[in-house]
Amino acid sequence: MKTSVVLASCRATELVAEAIARLLPQCREAGSELIVARSAPVGSPDPDALFTGCTLVPCTAGATIPEIRGAGLGAATGDYVLLTEDNCVPRTDWVQQLMSGFDSGADIVGGTMGNAHPHRPIDAAAYFAEYGFFGESRTEPGAGASPMVTGANVGYRRSVADDAAMWAAHGDWEGVIHHRLVARGARVVLVRNAVVDQNLHYQLGSFCRDRFKHALEYASVRRESWGVGTRVAAAGATLVLPPLLAWRAWQSAGRIDRAGFVRSLPFTLCFFGAWAAGEAAGYLRGRTR
Repeated sequence: MKTSVVLASCRATELVAEAIARLLPQCREAGSELIVARSAPVGSPDPDALFTGCTLVPCTAGATIPEIRGAGLGAATGDYVLLTEDNCVPRTDWVQQLMSGFDSGADIVGGTMGNAHPHRPIDAAAYFAEYGFFGESRTEPGAGASPMVTGANVGYRRSVADDAAMWAAHGDWEGVIHHRLVARGARVVLVRNAVVDQNLHYQLGSFCRDRFKHALEYASVRRESWGVGTRVAAAGATLVLPPLLAWRAWQSAGRIDRAGFVRSLPFTLCFFGAWAAGEAAGYLRGRTR
């Protein structure tokens, strides 16, 4: 059985180079193809040697993360397709560990998100705000429930990979995609030993803007099939999101690093506030691009 590994990339050359360096040895050992779906930052051309040993899938400038994921997934030829992103570094056994989840017959396998930079409070807060729901202590999804699986650490059996690629290319985020797949009967397994570490240093303003933008895109997709009343109600419900999301991050990841969670909590709540504002804007007005 052939495996494809997809790296969705839109960030600085140094980050994608570090992710490729971590993935290539694993792919060679497993006999897997490594596909880099790349939307390079404007004015930052990549050296040709960066993609040696990889299949490069160029994406348009300004493509969203779901669109980049969709391009990479669409180019994958494997019977199993693993997906991660360039703001992360997979641990050295990630491919092997994540692939083990398919042994039980799963259609979707999801790994654990860790943090490569836990000591700076704002970096820890960014981890809790973006990936805290996918920590080591999160619970298994119940039958028919949407899985807590991130697009930065996920694997798909071929039977569901093509639909995941199509929906991502349309702009759908992983939460929407996984909900649809589970509703159709896809089975999800969590592989806690398959770890990908967030690998960025953050600034308060830029990450707040990032959270707002991503939440806006997420809510804009969700609202497409809703009536006006549902959109307004959903926008109002975002008022409770910051403390609710912080509690969920605590349950999934904060208990593993209690001191770090408490130390970074003011920043974490700020980031969740930016996300809540983006969701509200998305439900009320949608995307404007």
